[in-house]
Amino acid sequence: MTGRRAVFATAIVALFFSCAARLPAHAEQGVTVKADIVYKTVDGQDLMLDAYLPATAGPCPGVVLIHGGAWRAGDKSGYRAWGISYAQLGVAAFSITYRLSQVAKYPAAVEDCIDAVRWLRSHAEEFQLDRDRLGVEGGSAGGHLALMVALMEPDPSAVDSHGQPLKNWVRCAVSFAGPTDLSDAESIEASTEKQSLVAFLGCTLKECPERHREASPITYVSPDDPPVLLVHGTADRVVPFKQAQLLEKALKNAGVPVEVLALEGCGHDFGCLDGEGRNKLLEKTRRFVLHHLGVE
Repeated sequence: MTGRRAVFATAIVALFFSCAARLPAHAEQGVTVKADIVYKTVDGQDLMLDAYLPATAGPCPGVVLIHGGAWRAGDKSGYRAWGISYAQLGVAAFSITYRLSQVAKYPAAVEDCIDAVRWLRSHAEEFQLDRDRLGVEGGSAGGHLALMVALMEPDPSAVDSHGQPLKNWVRCAVSFAGPTDLSDAESIEASTEKQSLVAFLGCTLKECPERHREASPITYVSPDDPPVLLVHGTADRVVPFKQAQLLEKALKNAGVPVEVLALEGCGHDFGCLDGEGRNKLLEKTRRFVLHHLGVE
């Protein structure tokens, strides 16, 4: 995906968060912004994150923000306004980069996002961060990656602040129009951006069905997963609404708390919402995260 299509694929964050982007010049007061912090170097490439830190005394909860762009485009800076907004509510926010598909195929992006969370947990004191109160959210491809972080089980070496085996990397997850089942042939065929999936995985569903299943958040659903919020337009032609329904059903069957905010008539960029509608939706998603991170 290149040119105009790549721009469209990244628009979900830019448009959806446009209401938050209209911050006055003084809006960063009380927020410490630390940009371009390297959390990982792989094959000579520095992977970085931007930190938005609250002025309140720590340790504070945190949220990891993962940009979209069909796994081929996008940038961590797209979450700047939203990161500042979180920090003003007492939640540290971290917008991360990851290897794009033209640099490295799956599972590189997934590994990078998990390594970012792992790095933040190991550097919690540096950011006055409560490493046991982390959330994750992302849009489009970032939504897929956020769900992978939330639903994949941590490796046995990962422990919580009490030295006990870590059950989940995060305490909650929000996905804005993220793919959930990359092995669903009907969804792939209906998508206007099916070639982006091929570029991400390096093969078609027919060529490597097992890789498609392995790269799907739905594959990792288990009863001890954290609560999930899925925000999805019913008229989405990039990631069909069926993707939200499939994961909702799997999570409910496993007894995992899940909520779907179905945006009637909305496409992938949520363009059917006016400013007031986006503000209300942002408030709902923010309340979900704050609640599950223990910020009341």
